[in-house]
Amino acid sequence: MRNIIFIAFFFMHYVNAQDFVSKNLSDEQILELIEKHRPSKGGEIPADLKYKLGATHVNGQYHLTDKPFIIEGAEKMHDLGYGILKLWFYKADGQAHGYKYNSEWNLTKTMTLKELATHKYYDEVFNMPFKVFALNIKDGYAGASTEDQTENLNRVEKEFYDLTAHFLNKYKDRDVSFILSNWEGDWMLRGGTSSKSKWRKDSVSPNAPVRVKNMIDWIKARQKGVSRARKEFSNSKCKVYNAVEVNKVYDGILYSMPSITTSVLPNVEVDMVAWSAYDGKSADGIKMYKGIDYLRHYMNPTPYMKGEKFVFIGEINEHENRNNRTKAYVQNFTDVIMGVYLAQNIPYIFYWELYSNDTKTGSKKQDRVLKAEELAGNWLIRPDGSCGWAQEYFYNLLEKSKTKNIKSKN
Repeated sequence: MRNIIFIAFFFMHYVNAQDFVSKNLSDEQILELIEKHRPSKGGEIPADLKYKLGATHVNGQYHLTDKPFIIEGAEKMHDLGYGILKLWFYKADGQAHGYKYNSEWNLTKTMTLKELATHKYYDEVFNMPFKVFALNIKDGYAGASTEDQTENLNRVEKEFYDLTAHFLNKYKDRDVSFILSNWEGDWMLRGGTSSKSKWRKDSVSPNAPVRVKNMIDWIKARQKGVSRARKEFSNSKCKVYNAVEVNKVYDGILYSMPSITTSVLPNVEVDMVAWSAYDGKSADGIKMYKGIDYLRHYMNPTPYMKGEKFVFIGEINEHENRNNRTKAYVQNFTDVIMGVYLAQNIPYIFYWELYSNDTKTGSKKQDRVLKAEELAGNWLIRPDGSCGWAQEYFYNLLEKSKTKNIKSKN
């Protein structure tokens, strides 16, 4: 009986979501909006684009200087003209995940998130003139465990409270925001990215209800810690938000599968939702546009957000070195998705990523410096220091935005 109720719940949301989108705009109307907002078609570029558009810096398979890798990447992002930055923020033993080159981290898994924030490398990055830092934090999700999670959830809440209080105090006189998010939530829900974790509509894991419950409880604990600290330190110019990142919107919508979108978001209040949006790819952008609508439909914003359903893009890209991609293809794809995001008034867009982390084959352990031909090409900057095709496109947008900003001030 429990499984029947569980399946019925997901089907109900599937029907509602389809009705929700169909009552708004037709595909033809959506396409017209996207085309109107495409920068290459004359779409208006925001004067503050540098504070809306950024990239992730983690686990790149090469470096260009001898500086600690996280510092090098943050400086490169600033030099390129971006005002927002996404980083990994993981506990570890020894070196930090994704930031090994030219670095001595000396981390321990027993340290707290607040202690991690005070590490000299993170401290140096956080003092750089970015306006938004999105931090990817995955610690504490119980997965399929059926054990009592009270102690773990209390620890998660306290660590998010302490981390939030640290940021609100240290940067109380600075206009800067920290977004505390998770890594792709649907992969976490399923237990990873291996073949056994890639659920199909007819092969959902029997422990899905437990995983969903633990995910709901985990997100609530994170949000509770952030919200409690904000109430106590309400006079800070610094802002801290809790976000949930999803990455399989359409599995829940089209196949009634358990997902963060349909199974978790309706049961929690969160400040923001991020979308690692690869399942929203399509040539015309319509799938991306609708996916954003779905997320806004399902999410429940916290009172702190004053009714705003704040959805941003946590990851998106196109690889240069896969599927015989051409410069024209990559830049057209990037222009289409920017048309979607501008039409939907998306506040933050994080490209994946600064330096390519994806290899064609083999290790991603940062155990050597790889050459361009060994990589998949999901980069803004190539191993030789030249700009990738997406970066060439973004550079032009940022320059036009800069010009518009100067004119508006005059």
